[in-house]
Amino acid sequence: MQYYHLDVFSKTPLCGNGLTVVLAPSSLNEEFMLKIAQEFKQYETAFIFAYENGAYPVRIFTIQEELAFAGHPILGMAALLHHLHYTEQTTCTIPLRMGERVVNVVSEDTGDHFIEVMDQGLPQFVATLPPEQYKEVCTAMNLQIEDLSEGYPLQVVSTGLPYLLLPVTCDLSKVCVVSKELGKLIAPFGAKFVYVFNTQTLECRTWDNSGLYEDSATGSAAGPLIAYLVHQGKQRAGEIISLKQGKFVGRPSHIQGRVDTQGHVWVYGEVAFFASGECMI
Repeated sequence: MQYYHLDVFSKTPLCGNGLTVVLAPSSLNEEFMLKIAQEFKQYETAFIFAYENGAYPVRIFTIQEELAFAGHPILGMAALLHHLHYTEQTTCTIPLRMGERVVNVVSEDTGDHFIEVMDQGLPQFVATLPPEQYKEVCTAMNLQIEDLSEGYPLQVVSTGLPYLLLPVTCDLSKVCVVSKELGKLIAPFGAKFVYVFNTQTLECRTWDNSGLYEDSATGSAAGPLIAYLVHQGKQRAGEIISLKQGKFVGRPSHIQGRVDTQGHVWVYGEVAFFASGECMI
């Protein structure tokens, strides 16, 4: 199996969020794909299968589990498919299928990197946390109630993967997962992970629920945050919203997005190619 290493949310290699993409035969099973992801040890590893029924079937894994949706792998896979199969087109649309959902990504080849624009669809506002839950969530993230930003409710929002959005005014360097029960704490509200953001700078951070692995750029969380900011009246629909992430892991990343007039969330990201190789098994 041939694989590629790409960096997403960056126009140059060795920045942004690293991604391994495997061109997979149809016979791969879930356990084997998880083992491959664990071997590569990227935040996520993606698998592309042969084009069928109008789209490319894809699957996305962390080193712990399969994800129903993830932003930076979708952008990276679209750029790779453009590079491999649509070389005569400067701009094209790549359809990717995850389960029953098809995500269309507009891909542009600039000559030295790719620019991807993904329609994440209509956001779901899953839940709003009652204020009496704020303290427990703050404690789990090494925060005090006073660190929260006034006028910004704690909400769970999803464009495919539900995130609890945690708005703060403090320096993000203090934020970390200190509770082993974070996943259980947020699950009753329908959240999979927590996305912390500074409401003044729009600097963001997120981890897996163990707190061991911090993501450097999270497209599946950026979409919900962009939708939240517009929904709360903090940003305007139609305008480009810029987010920052990855500074604390030495991989500064730049994520942009907008909400269109129909309410769809669009996330923009650049993709650079770093390496390619072949699995020997």
